[in-house]
Amino acid sequence: MKILAIRLKNLASLAGPVEIDFTAEPLASAGLFAITGPTGAGKSTLLDALCLALFGTVPRLNDIGREAKVPDADGEIPTYDPRNLLRRGTGSGFAEVDFIGIDGRRYRARWEANRARDKANGKLQHSRQSFYDLDSEQVLGSGKNEYKQLVEARLGLNFEQFTRAVMLAQSEFGAFLKADDKERSELLEKLTNTAIYTRLGQRAFSKAREAAEAHNALKDRASHLLPMAPEARTELDQRLEQAQQQFKADQAGERQLEQQRNWLNEQRQLQAQHAEAGTALQAAEHSWQQLAEPRLDLVRLERLAPQRHQFHRQQALAAQLAPMAAKIAEQQQQQTELQLRTLELEQALSAARQALADRQARHSENAPRLRQAFAAQDNVARLGQELAAQRSTGQQAEQQVAEGQQQVQQLEANQQRSLQQLANIDTALADSQHLAGLADAWHAYLPQLKQVMLIGGRLAKGRDELPGLLAQASQANAHLQAERDAYDLLFREAKAEPQALAEQIDLLGGMLQDNRKQQRAVEELSRLHGREQDLRQQLDAMRERQQQAMQQRQQLITEGTAAKAELEAAEQALTLTRQLLERQRLARNTSVEELRGQLRDGEPCPVCGSAEHPFHQPEALLQSLGRHDQAEEEAAQKQVETLNGKLVELRTQLGVVNAQLKDYQQQLQQLGEQLQPLVAQVQAHSLWPALAPQDDKARSTWLDSQLRRLDEEIGQDEKRQSALLALQKDAARLNQQLQAAHDAQQQAQRHLEQQHQALANDEQQLQQGLSDLAGVLPEQALKALNEDPANAFLALDQQIAQRLQQLEQRKDELEEQQARQAQLDKLHDQQQARVQGLQQLQQKLAVLEEQRQQAQASLGELLGEHSSAEAWQQHMNSTLEQARALDADTAQRLQDLRTQGVQLASELKANVQQQQALDAECQQLQGQIAQWRSEHPELDDAGLDRLLAMDDAHVNELRQRLQNAEKAIEQGRVLLQEREQRLQQHATQMTVDTSAEALEHALTGLRARLASHEQQCAELRAQQADDQRRQQAHLALAAEIEQAHQQWQRWGRLNALIGSASGDVFRKIAQGYNLDLLLHHANTQLRQLARRYRLKRGGSALGLLVLDTEMGDELRSVHSLSGGETFLVSLALALGLASMASSTLRIESLFIDEGFGSLDPESLQLAMDALDGLQAQGRKVAVISHVQEMHERIPVQIQLRRQGNGLSDVEVCG
Repeated sequence: MKILAIRLKNLASLAGPVEIDFTAEPLASAGLFAITGPTGAGKSTLLDALCLALFGTVPRLNDIGREAKVPDADGEIPTYDPRNLLRRGTGSGFAEVDFIGIDGRRYRARWEANRARDKANGKLQHSRQSFYDLDSEQVLGSGKNEYKQLVEARLGLNFEQFTRAVMLAQSEFGAFLKADDKERSELLEKLTNTAIYTRLGQRAFSKAREAAEAHNALKDRASHLLPMAPEARTELDQRLEQAQQQFKADQAGERQLEQQRNWLNEQRQLQAQHAEAGTALQAAEHSWQQLAEPRLDLVRLERLAPQRHQFHRQQALAAQLAPMAAKIAEQQQQQTELQLRTLELEQALSAARQALADRQARHSENAPRLRQAFAAQDNVARLGQELAAQRSTGQQAEQQVAEGQQQVQQLEANQQRSLQQLANIDTALADSQHLAGLADAWHAYLPQLKQVMLIGGRLAKGRDELPGLLAQASQANAHLQAERDAYDLLFREAKAEPQALAEQIDLLGGMLQDNRKQQRAVEELSRLHGREQDLRQQLDAMRERQQQAMQQRQQLITEGTAAKAELEAAEQALTLTRQLLERQRLARNTSVEELRGQLRDGEPCPVCGSAEHPFHQPEALLQSLGRHDQAEEEAAQKQVETLNGKLVELRTQLGVVNAQLKDYQQQLQQLGEQLQPLVAQVQAHSLWPALAPQDDKARSTWLDSQLRRLDEEIGQDEKRQSALLALQKDAARLNQQLQAAHDAQQQAQRHLEQQHQALANDEQQLQQGLSDLAGVLPEQALKALNEDPANAFLALDQQIAQRLQQLEQRKDELEEQQARQAQLDKLHDQQQARVQGLQQLQQKLAVLEEQRQQAQASLGELLGEHSSAEAWQQHMNSTLEQARALDADTAQRLQDLRTQGVQLASELKANVQQQQALDAECQQLQGQIAQWRSEHPELDDAGLDRLLAMDDAHVNELRQRLQNAEKAIEQGRVLLQEREQRLQQHATQMTVDTSAEALEHALTGLRARLASHEQQCAELRAQQADDQRRQQAHLALAAEIEQAHQQWQRWGRLNALIGSASGDVFRKIAQGYNLDLLLHHANTQLRQLARRYRLKRGGSALGLLVLDTEMGDELRSVHSLSGGETFLVSLALALGLASMASSTLRIESLFIDEGFGSLDPESLQLAMDALDGLQAQGRKVAVISHVQEMHERIPVQIQLRRQGNGLSDVEVCG
């Protein structure tokens, strides 16, 4: 992975746009460069842009609290939001990075953010990311999830790995180096992301505990769900059958007694209903007598009905005659007024026609003069247009003259500048005249000069590489010796002999096996003791549940007795309702059918007097009464079913509770049976003699202490065994490294000899080439080529190229000067022609202006007071049209008046005829009404007015009241007869000699026996159902228990290896392994940076010591290192972590942050040598530092300079 370029705009103090291309010079050839600038100039912003483009976030914002916010244009945004890097006062910004991925292809990652409409005060929009393949020029993805996956796949690193492998914060490792175990554990977890191991250890512990609890819970459930034995189940079935037969016999006796009680109750109800029917009939006859006067009014209304319309017509005619007379008088007045207005309009029409004739004559007289005015007006307009066109042409001509003069002046100025440029070129050519001959033959000597330059460059590079090869050879020898010393030191530190290593490992294995066998025995005794305690606790809990179930059984028996009484009452009500409904249906089929057969359509009913008979058809009446009877019967039946269901539910619950009580008794017995052999197993255990003297509370503590002691012994033995195994593995590894160091030493010696031979050959070729050029080049040039061939050749090539360029420039300038002079002469001629044309246009303008004024004067004489010919013509036409309109309007108004007069006369005639007809009809009605009144003298005026005031609704209401009264009397008679018949029929159905009190007493005793039998049946059925449920549940639980046991064993083994409640067991294992791996990679880097030191673990679990090879492999504290040594060791740790994070790919770009500020000159020299070593490994290294000495020693720099107002600019120097 290699970074190619970084681009950004409007991020923090860098407004930009800024582009840093690592493939362009001087960065392309620089393996080491510095990023410099004052505090706040934006050095860290460059690294922020790198992370922002790749991952959409930056490291320094991830550590900020999630609650803090900062104000923005449209509100507030969180401080951890990377859009905070967008520069204030700008509408948009971006960060872009080009890099080479792990597949060798070039990619571009881009992050951008903007405000609404790219305005500085717009609302901040969501950031966007995009990913391009530069080789195929395709967009690979833009969604955030897709983008993250693509970048990590192409980089080979995620965000955490990138910040550890590419961006090295050396200061963090300085703190890591000198921290205590607790702080180092926290830093190691942060740097290597080992927090996941804590969660894995906690998860293994919790899963093992959950699996054990689930397994124990299933076994506990299984112990409570044991089914019955086959003999007990057979006995239970027989008892249930006998109880059911006795229950059915008692139910038959109960039904017989209930029928007798219901007959007595129904007889009492029928007698009460017969008395009520007699009372209702007397009330209906009394109401009929009180309606005598309304019956008389109804008879008189029937007599008045034929003449009722004559009285109403008389009133209507009186109301019509008075308005008719007033309307006739009004129409006669309107007819007189119309005659006067018609005479006036005839005189006005005669005057309007005379005015129209006068206007037509005047229009004919003015027509010739109007035509002359139009012609003169057109002439004036034409002259005005020609004058405007000539003026526009004159203005254009004046502009052309001015532009021509400006072009002439500009060409003359260019000509002067050209003369000055030629003079300067001639001066420069005179200065380089001594190179004239060499410049003419330059291309002939150029290949030979290039060959000399290449040989000189290769010679200088070889000489520069020679100290490095010498150092590599020396380092290879030292490395070989160091590997030999490390092999010997390994066994000295372990205090072991290589020959006895295998024997010690076998001896420790036997000790471990004995301790583990004893540990299993203690665990078995602890498990049995724990099981014993659990069974005793279960016995106490089971006795408490048994007591609660007995209380619940007593409550259910009380509720069942009350529900049984309610059910008996509801069943009696249902029986009575059915009997009553049956008698009513029989009654309807006798007396009602006789009355229904007498009904005739259109004739009044003999019972109610109504002329409508909705139930004349037998089907309609039977359906209506049947629905009513069915509804009553269904309501009573629903009440019985509800109470019956409640009673069955209570019986079922009681049976369940009884079964639970029996189950609890069985479980108590089973727990006792389980406890007895368990106690025997505990007492028969080999460790019981040691456990027996302890009391119950101290036994668990004693067992736990024994387990802890064995765990500690096993842990110590395992640690020693692991150390010996690691020693055996490290010995094999060091032996391989020793052989590799020997091979590297031989190879370095061969490279040094080859370099000496190549330098001698290049020196000989360089001297031969310079001797060949001695006759062509001056002595000074030959000397420069010998000392610095590349720079001397470049300087000579630059001088020759500059002289050739000046000659070419002089030639071009002379050609341009001649062309400009020809153009200048041509412009002078064109300018003179433009001036003459302008003078001619001005003369023509004067002539046209004079002609226009004469035409305007002639037009004014013709028009007179009118503004134009069109206005004159419009005035004449409007005057004529007004006269015509007045004539037409007057004629139309006269015609309308005549039409209105004819219509009014017609209406007046019709109204007079209608008045005469109404008078005749009114006289005829008065005679007929007087004759009818003489025939009915009993009706006076007041009575007649009262009857006439009654409307149809009042009459219908009166008639309905009378019909209802008659109907009530008839219904009362029918009902009384029906009740007498039902009472007689009931007496013939049954004869009961026993009293009601005796029946109730017999029923109570029988129902008590029924409840007892029913409870017994319910209990037996509940026992059957519970046994069936236990059989099914026991089979299902057996499979679940087996599966849970396997799960428990699997998680238990994993928990024994890595599990703990706090997760520290697996975390310590992982941190120890990561620390060993980190030290291995750090020591690999230290061999190249500072061969004197090695890092080792020691002093504590996560402690660090320094091994000093120059002090006899002495182990020293890390606090004894000097500033420069601390920097080298910290840098080695940082590079070691980078190697861990990039173990599967090659990182060619490194960015090292601050860490050089406190170094003395000697330590700074060590740091620079270390950085040169990184460069020699093929990595491009960027260093961020404020140290001026480093700036002077690193020639290639990315410099950031503050410009004020929060702005900085970026420049690449080198």
